[in-house]
Amino acid sequence: MFSAIALMVALVVLPGCNTVSDEEEIGANQTNVTTDDLTGDLGTEGTGIKDAESLVGQEVTVRSMVQAAVGDTGFTLATDSGEPILVINATTGTFVTPDQSVPVQVTGKVARFVRTDVETNYNLTLDEIVYGDYEDRPVIIAESLALAPTAEDLAENPDAFDDQVIAVYGDVRNILSDGTFTLFDEGWVDDYGILVVGVDRDLKANDAALQEGEAVVVTGRTQPFDAETLQKDYNLNLTPEQISEFNERYNRPVLVAEDIYPSAVDK
Repeated sequence: MFSAIALMVALVVLPGCNTVSDEEEIGANQTNVTTDDLTGDLGTEGTGIKDAESLVGQEVTVRSMVQAAVGDTGFTLATDSGEPILVINATTGTFVTPDQSVPVQVTGKVARFVRTDVETNYNLTLDEIVYGDYEDRPVIIAESLALAPTAEDLAENPDAFDDQVIAVYGDVRNILSDGTFTLFDEGWVDDYGILVVGVDRDLKANDAALQEGEAVVVTGRTQPFDAETLQKDYNLNLTPEQISEFNERYNRPVLVAEDIYPSAVDK
C-alpha cells in the first residue's frame, strides 16, 4: 500500500492542452479534485473523501513546482507533506524540467508505480536503482507537459517561454474586444498585464462565460506585439487610441490563445 499524500498542487479539469504530447485532445475523462481530496488514508472506505487510491486510473491535471529530475524520464512534484509525487514522461517528446521557480502543468493518469509494468506498457527503460524508492507509490503517467508560468512570470522573463505551448495562470482583466483581454496576477501591480488575443468566443456577449476577475488558465504560444499583424490575423477590434497606447508602452509578448478554462488552483 502506498501512503496518501496531501498535495500542494491543484488537480483540475483542464481539457485540450497538447504540448509535447500526441496531437489528440485530452481531458474528456479527467477528474476534478482538490488538495483536500487527497488527505485520506489509502484503503479507507466510507470517509466521504477521495484519496490517492481512489484516483488510480483517473486522468488528472496538476500544476506544481518541479522538485527534482529522476533519471532520464521522470521528475518529482513538490507537495505540502514533503513527500514528492513521481511523474513519468510518456509523451512522444522530450521535456526539459525547468528550475524550481516555474511551475509545470502535467496531464496524465494516476497509477501505482510498478517499474516493470511501466517499462512494458510505455516502452521505457527505467533504472532499477534510480526508481527503486518509488515502487508501489503514486505516479502520474504524463500524456501532456507544459511550463505553467503566471502572467507576471511571463512578463518578466518572456524569452524563457519562446517557441512552445505554455499554460499561463492569471485573472481576467480588461476585456478589450470580442476576442481580446488582458491577464494579470492577483497582487501584481502593472499597467498592462499580458495581452491575450485569438480567443474563439465573444467576450462582449451578455452571456459570455468568461468574466472580468475570473481566475483562468490560458494555453497558447507567445509572439511579439505587432498591431498590424495581430489586427490582420486575429481582428483585435481595438480603437486607434488603444493600438497607439499599446504600440508606445507595451514591452512584452502577447499570448495567442489556443484554449481557456476556469482555474481550480487554490489562491
